[in-house]
Amino acid sequence: VEWHSAADFLADGLKMSASISTDNGAAKGETARLENSWGVGATYVTTAGDTTLTIGGGVADGEVSNTGTAADSDKGGFHLGVNAKTGDLTIGVGYGDGDTFVSSAATGAGNGNNTIVDGTVLKVGASYVTGDITLALGVTSGEARDGNFGSIGTTDDSSDSTSVSATYAVASGVSAVLGYT
Repeated sequence: VEWHSAADFLADGLKMSASISTDNGAAKGETARLENSWGVGATYVTTAGDTTLTIGGGVADGEVSNTGTAADSDKGGFHLGVNAKTGDLTIGVGYGDGDTFVSSAATGAGNGNNTIVDGTVLKVGASYVTGDITLALGVTSGEARDGNFGSIGTTDDSSDSTSVSATYAVASGVSAVLGYT
């Protein structure tokens, strides 16, 4: 079941969405599976002088089910983001945090271990359009920890990257891109 609000729900520029799914009745197996889930999100768009500001966020959660070792947490998380556009300049920031899982059968990959993963990511970006050229800069930082169901992982994996690019509109529908990450 899914529900979406009008573009002016409770306030001008506010939109909300919600969804829910329930157990399909299938028997639990050795491999972990998502049993029930729900999610709620909202987006608010407003203007402040010459700047259009978009704020968005959401939260979701789901119950994990299997006949083996129980999960020490379910699948879920949240995200928040802000985007500001003034003329030809756009700047955005987003953050997400959540838990998920990777399931495996007793004879499959992972030697029968259902793995739980906890991760976070932060992204910041900016772009500037000048005539036929768009300049962009982006920075991403992410971290995750994983472990078998029933135990918390102890090792963090992380990834950080910075990207820059220039895009030139050569002709209608044709662009040339030069980038570096």
